[in-house]
Amino acid sequence: MTESIDSEVRVDLGVVRALSTNRGLGGSYWRVWTASLISNVGDGVLLASMPILASRATTNPALVGLVATCATLPWILVSLPAGAIVDRLDRRMVLVVADVFRALLVGLLALAIAGTDIPIWLLWMLALGLGTGEVFFDLASQAILPTIVSTKRLDRANGLRFAAETTGNTFVGPPLGAMLFAVAAWIPFAVDSLTFLVAAALATTLRGRFRPFESHTSPVDLTTPIDRPSWRDDIRSGFAFLGGSPILKTLIAAGVLGNMSFMVYESTFVLFAREELGITERGFGWLLATIGIGAVLGAAIADRVVAHLGRRTTMLLGAGVPVAATALIAATSSAWIVTIMLTVQVVLGTMWSITAISLRQQLTPNHLYGRVNSVFRFFAWGSLPIGAFAGGLIATVAGLRATYLASAGLMACAFTLIVFRLRTATIESALAHTRAPD
Repeated sequence: MTESIDSEVRVDLGVVRALSTNRGLGGSYWRVWTASLISNVGDGVLLASMPILASRATTNPALVGLVATCATLPWILVSLPAGAIVDRLDRRMVLVVADVFRALLVGLLALAIAGTDIPIWLLWMLALGLGTGEVFFDLASQAILPTIVSTKRLDRANGLRFAAETTGNTFVGPPLGAMLFAVAAWIPFAVDSLTFLVAAALATTLRGRFRPFESHTSPVDLTTPIDRPSWRDDIRSGFAFLGGSPILKTLIAAGVLGNMSFMVYESTFVLFAREELGITERGFGWLLATIGIGAVLGAAIADRVVAHLGRRTTMLLGAGVPVAATALIAATSSAWIVTIMLTVQVVLGTMWSITAISLRQQLTPNHLYGRVNSVFRFFAWGSLPIGAFAGGLIATVAGLRATYLASAGLMACAFTLIVFRLRTATIESALAHTRAPD
């Protein structure tokens, strides 16, 4: 990587000061963290409520799986232009607009549920809209993080942020959503709408500007952006940067295989839990919450594990052990064994994700964060609807257990790629050639 952040990126003085501080993670970070926690509590409520609502509308695994497919399809449809938008606009305002948009969608669904039964196709449309908002929110929030936290603190910052997301998404939200759904189907969706609004309000309190500025001619001018190239050129620059980095290309390939493997079984997990494990609707929320403890644990210890074992060993553990854990799930009918295996999988998978995200952030210049992340998500997260659709078909043709065998096979492919392509010497060499502000 030949471009240096110092010569390419000009951010406002508030961001420079935030990056230069060595005392804690800073107030801006904790605002983003709190907004993420609140928003993800609402997501967790939705995570439990949507599958239950879908399973009431139809018992066809393929149709239920299409809800997850539609929720992740926007990563293919809009992630590339969204990345260019994130690199042109104030990233804070992108967060606000994305959350307000999602609040309106879920609020309208709550009103609809209160008045009538919801057909499955309407849930597909809702999932598509929520997924579009998620694309913009996630790209903007990841692009903001390296501008408010020093490079040395990225593992910790990403770990805490991931812990907040998973705590809300899988520990607090799901049991709350299941309990609220048992009271009335519309209540969890109304709560989710409220959490989006609160998160948007918090994002507006971030201080400073979060629009990236570029200047190739005047290193003193920190406020005036240069003329921007076309949207197509913006998107091409993201592809070009990734194409020049063997490490980032490997991370994309591993992400594609890993995310696809997850969605192969996740898309019909609610049916597996009910039909194969005998778990009730309310118990489903608690199952997700128990697994969520693993995600919180993985996020809490990720930076320490990297410090003691090293980046490569952490990645190998995070990608290798879940292969055996997933295969074992296909061979058991014990809800306890399934819960333990999924928890192990989530602990290690979370450590892998945090380590990979921090590495990607360290290797990417600030003015390219949005576009590089969008290209990454286009492929890695674009594989989610493919995996979800494939999972529904596999469950329909070969049974729900077959989805776990297929998932383990894809995980094994990702692990093999990591073993041969992400070597310590390669990683350290790339980092040594990347200049980033501390």
